[in-house]
Amino acid sequence: MEHLVILGFVFLNLFMIVGAVDMFYFHFWKYKLHTRPESRYEHKLHMTFAFLMVPVAFLLYFQNFGGYALWAGVFFVAATLVTEMLDVFSEGDSRASLGGLTTGEYSLHVAATILKVASFAFIFAAKPAEAWSVASPALLGSYGYMGEMIAIKVMGGSLLIGVLHAALLNSRIASVNCRTVCDVVGCKRFSCCAPAA
Repeated sequence: MEHLVILGFVFLNLFMIVGAVDMFYFHFWKYKLHTRPESRYEHKLHMTFAFLMVPVAFLLYFQNFGGYALWAGVFFVAATLVTEMLDVFSEGDSRASLGGLTTGEYSLHVAATILKVASFAFIFAAKPAEAWSVASPALLGSYGYMGEMIAIKVMGGSLLIGVLHAALLNSRIASVNCRTVCDVVGCKRFSCCAPAA
């Protein structure tokens, strides 16, 4: 079963990398979804997903949980997947004025979903049958120091990303960009600081 746990953690890390590229490059930098009124609902779904990943990371990866804790993990995994489905349904309207999803972003979404679901599946498959009983002890063991560190990284990162999404719902914060920062600090060194032509 240990090899399934290792695969679960490997796929979790790959999902976080792919998800970060999608979020920072496509959502925040290229399309600035947080500034688009038609993308506000999608942005809120991304925020919800980020916050849901905090208990998922704790209940599935921080320790080897069973019983009620394991079923709580199943609940939060189901909540993330429902949130992701709502996100998929919202993207048609959210991206209509952009011409829809690009092939690159669509590919990243598919890859992220495969990696995430594979990670969940490997962790669940590693559980012994008795772990699924509500009478099972909540703590079945540890995934070790490395597992704890990865889980803490995912919990902390997801919490920060959720807070960032929440902050960007404020129009004053969302309007801050490289140019406004350059104006405040008096920088003219970078291309984004140059006055608009």
